[in-house]
Amino acid sequence: MRRVRLCLCLCLSWLPLTTWAQVDAEQVQRLGTELTPMGAPMSGDDAGIPRWQDVPAVDPAEKPLFTITQANYQQHLAHLTAGQVALFKAYPNTFQMPVYPSHRTFAAPDWVYANTRNNATSARLNADQTGVLDSQGGIPFPLPQSAAEVYFNHVLRWRGQQLKTTSSHATVNEQGRVQLSTHETVVRFDHYLNDNPHPNRLFSAIAKTTAPATQSGSGGLVLEPLDQWQEPRSAWLWDKGRRRVIRAPILAYDQPINNANGLRTADDTDMINGAPDRFNWQLLPQRTVYIPYNNDRLNDKSLTYDDLLQPGHLNPQHTRYELQRVWVIRATLKPEWRHLYSQRDFYVDADSWSVAVADQYDQRGELFRVSLSYLHQDPNMPGTFPVVNVYHDLPSGKYHVMGLQNELKSHNDYQAPLVNSSLFSTNGLKRFVK
Repeated sequence: MRRVRLCLCLCLSWLPLTTWAQVDAEQVQRLGTELTPMGAPMSGDDAGIPRWQDVPAVDPAEKPLFTITQANYQQHLAHLTAGQVALFKAYPNTFQMPVYPSHRTFAAPDWVYANTRNNATSARLNADQTGVLDSQGGIPFPLPQSAAEVYFNHVLRWRGQQLKTTSSHATVNEQGRVQLSTHETVVRFDHYLNDNPHPNRLFSAIAKTTAPATQSGSGGLVLEPLDQWQEPRSAWLWDKGRRRVIRAPILAYDQPINNANGLRTADDTDMINGAPDRFNWQLLPQRTVYIPYNNDRLNDKSLTYDDLLQPGHLNPQHTRYELQRVWVIRATLKPEWRHLYSQRDFYVDADSWSVAVADQYDQRGELFRVSLSYLHQDPNMPGTFPVVNVYHDLPSGKYHVMGLQNELKSHNDYQAPLVNSSLFSTNGLKRFVK
């Protein structure tokens, strides 16, 4: 074990602590000094990653340092994921990654930092490692010791206390033909409420479809537990034909999502979610990777969906990648379970704990799907949130996009008064869809 620790320390100088070390008061003192309040290294490095600051500026006129293409991607393999390489191979003439100067833009409210510091010594995984105990509204494990703790840092990351939004989902076929649907959604992140009456409630969400006309008037309600092995997700649908609320079937694991034309599974949403019990989890060495970051351009209202949605992938002209530090965790399917994916590798932004890239393998062990979360720092939260999440299906050449707002008047609203809990009920769903 000593030799393993020594190797990690020499190869990964930014590693906050050795993998199996116990969190004690002395290590917690590093938060806010040697480490950011969320546990990432405060310092920069010689590769161009800067020192963390609370509110660094990103110049919208900033130009790329260089662009990675099919012709030169092999020169950058040290900072690419297997999924990104697969996209260069799948779309050799069109897929590109414009790489910009790195900016450490993540910031959150001081009370989230304070709760995260308290969580460092109080939060713990339950016995089955399917949930988190004794965690306040913050990152539960700023000094993580295992892949499971990194996973729950993503699940419980700061995304505000509530989000009201209207956005569009797009399914793009191999020829570039687009199918759109638009949804109005309210998500209350109950874990971050000071008076959360449900200790195991992660969030409550309600949504209705507003377009196309053939789907308009449908809706759904989800009550999301944190530990979904002990308490399965609860969901209801509004049946507009019969004008009644019906209990939704089990919505979990690899169940395909209808409005994504089967290109996204239930546990692909938010890059990864739900009970982790069907996979073995492994903490891999941390890396520096070119991940989608500070993608404010993708929010530009002057862009149309035709400008953004091309065959195979988003228009690279409007995307932005930066070299950032990431935690890497691998989920390998347990032999007693079945799932669409046999292995899933997640690349987690060290500053915000957001999964930025997910590489997913089929039952033959071949790369099957690649998910990219185009993150940006939203000052209205404040915090890091995806502009869009994109799910690439390599065999079919199709992809699915969540979160488009360019042709809508709406913006993500994090400041509206918290909605009453009565909205997140079957009667609330009836009122919401009408």
